[in-house]
Amino acid sequence: MPIEHGLISKAIEGAQKKVEGHNFDIRKHTVEYDDVMNQQRQIIYEVRKKVLETAGSKDTSLKEEIMEKIAKELASVVTVYSEEGADAEKIVKEFASMIPVDENSQKGIEKQVAALSGPEEIIKFLTDLASNFYEEREKQVGEEIARQMEVFIYLNTIDILWIEHLDTMDDLRSGIGLRGYAQRDPLIEYKREGFDLFEKLMVTIDYEIVHRIYKVAVQGQAPVAAASVTG
Repeated sequence: MPIEHGLISKAIEGAQKKVEGHNFDIRKHTVEYDDVMNQQRQIIYEVRKKVLETAGSKDTSLKEEIMEKIAKELASVVTVYSEEGADAEKIVKEFASMIPVDENSQKGIEKQVAALSGPEEIIKFLTDLASNFYEEREKQVGEEIARQMEVFIYLNTIDILWIEHLDTMDDLRSGIGLRGYAQRDPLIEYKREGFDLFEKLMVTIDYEIVHRIYKVAVQGQAPVAAASVTG
C-alpha cells in the first residue's frame, strides 16, 4: 500500500532534497578541484606544443629561449654569491655544475672571475663563455642534431617533472580535507598550495634544462666536458 500521509511524504521529499543538494555540492567541489589541474595541464600542454612546433626544422627560437634561461641562471648564481663581495670559487663551482669543464679550466675561469670588478662584469663574462661553449658544441654535432637535442632535453625534462608533479598534487588533494578541522577552507588551501607547487615546477623545469643541456651527447660525440679554458 503506497504511503500517502502528508507528513511522511514531506519528510521523504525533504530528505531527498538534502541528499541531492549534498551530491550537487560534491560534484561542484570535484569540478572546482579538477579546474585547478586543468589550468595547470593547459599551460604545460601549450609549452610542449610550442617546443614540438620547432622539431624537425631549423627554427632557432628554442635555442634562444634556452640561452635566456642559462643567462638568467648565471645571473642568479652570481647575485647570490656576490652579496658580500664576489666569491669566485663558489661562482665557478656552480658554473661547472652546468657546464662540465676540466679542473685546469675551472682554475682559469676562477682566476678571470676574481679579476673582474663586479657582478655585472662577471655575469657578462660567464654568459659569453656559456654561449661560446654552446656554439662550439653545435659545431661538433651539427645544427640539425643540436636542434634535436634541444627538443629532446626540453620535452624529456617537462614530462619527467610533470609526472612527479601530478603525484604530488594527488597526495595534496587526498589529504586536503583535513584542513577543514583547522577551520580552513580545503578548496582555498588546495588552490593556494597547488599554485605554489606549480610555480616551483616551472622553476625546476628551467633549472633542469639548464643543467642537462650541456651534458647530453650523441653517439660518437664527447660531452662538453672536453672543452677547456685558458686564462
